Amino acid sequence: GSPPPKFHFFMPSGEEVSFCGHAAIGACSFLANKKSITSHGNKSPSSTMLSSVATVPFLTAADGARYDAKVDGNEVKLIMDTQHSETKCNSLSFSLEDILSEIGIDMRDVASKNCDDGINWPTFINSSVARPKTLIPMVSMERLHAAISPQNPTKFRQMCDSIDSTGIYLYSTFAKDEIEEAKLNEKDLALECRQFPRSSGYPEDPATGIAAGALAASLHKRQIKLDSKKDKGIQYDVFQGTAMGKPSKIRVEIGDYTLKETNPSLKIVYTGLVVFDSLSYLNLE
Repeated sequence: GSPPPKFHFFMPSGEEVSFCGHAAIGACSFLANKKSITSHGNKSPSSTMLSSVATVPFLTAADGARYDAKVDGNEVKLIMDTQHSETKCNSLSFSLEDILSEIGIDMRDVASKNCDDGINWPTFINSSVARPKTLIPMVSMERLHAAISPQNPTKFRQMCDSIDSTGIYLYSTFAKDEIEEAKLNEKDLALECRQFPRSSGYPEDPATGIAAGALAASLHKRQIKLDSKKDKGIQYDVFQGTAMGKPSKIRVEIGDYTLKETNPSLKIVYTGLVVFDSLSYLNLE
């Protein structure tokens, strides 16, 4: 058969990046359902058009890595075999207090090892499954949502560059049944997150797959499990975009992670639902 398509990923700023999970999920859904979607011209596709069941392989232009997406109607599972790495945030130019101040918070808002829950949350760590994101746990949902978009985008980019980060990822936990009507054990927790990218053409991101994957990998590395049900495997529900009025939910499943390795290989499965708002076509000939 024909070789897998090669994907390039671009930010609104025009910068090409190595990987974008949401773009990959949307593209694979389109490729699997292309015939039924394009047969309706420029009409907005409805979920009923997304009926294909297929595995869509693709290559990333950055490094030629191969990925597979399992498409089932409007649901897509993106399977990502990657490596997880962590580095400490060290800056000679800016203090961590400076970076927090730029987004409207301070050190008192950061959860420490001495918090009531006694959990050693990954803190001020650059965690990466594709591009490094700086993980910062917040003391509460209230303080998480008190953060503001960077006041000086140029300065914020310099701050991120000084710690070798592509974005600041704030996170907090909450009981799932606070927003989901389900009979869940009171110990079942989900993550609420906010991502302020280094320089992407927008100040905040409503959903960031690689950041969610990096956070899940760092939690798993520390054996911090938020779901009490043993038969569910290792999974983390990550909510994002709430403060923007654009709520999203990312479910991250972790597998094949060897804790003893320095930069362990792991498998991450992202599950997403796809809706096409509209279609436009470029004539590149």
